[in-house]
Amino acid sequence: MSAVQHQIAELIATGNDGRMYATEPEKLRRLVEYELAREAGLAQPELRQTGVGLVALGDHRGARKVLGRALSRATTPRQTVATLINLGDAHRYGGDLAGAEPHYTRAIETAKSSCPEVLHFAMQHYGKHLIDARKPKLAAEVLQEVLKVRTKIGDQALIASTQEALNLARAAVGQRTV
Repeated sequence: MSAVQHQIAELIATGNDGRMYATEPEKLRRLVEYELAREAGLAQPELRQTGVGLVALGDHRGARKVLGRALSRATTPRQTVATLINLGDAHRYGGDLAGAEPHYTRAIETAKSSCPEVLHFAMQHYGKHLIDARKPKLAAEVLQEVLKVRTKIGDQALIASTQEALNLARAAVGQRTV
């Protein structure tokens, strides 16, 4: 990861609602614009990260365009899954839930068939999508499965992230949170 890409990643945080946001929007915007000016020279992961920067900045239309180009450059199943998740987020954050769903389901299908070690990431984002799509019962079911996997992995940050999303889903269906 280049120094600029590292800076972009450091300027993106996740809020209590589980969504990405820019911690220093103007600085992030400058870095994203710098990267887009040299897009032809960016590797796929760098282009994807630049698209994620646009998502965090709230430029969902621009993010969808950049992430679409990043998807066309994906050369591995993992790159495909990561980019599809980000594309789903770009649609979901922009309020296009119908447009988000196929990206998440394709990410899940690709992960299942080609890189199961990242399936929990695709399912986590799909679960969050289901909360936004007002399907909290299904979201809770999906997120419960993610929690089982992440508990086996033992990564406390991943477990906490899933637990937070699961609590949101349970609250939406009127269940008591853990």
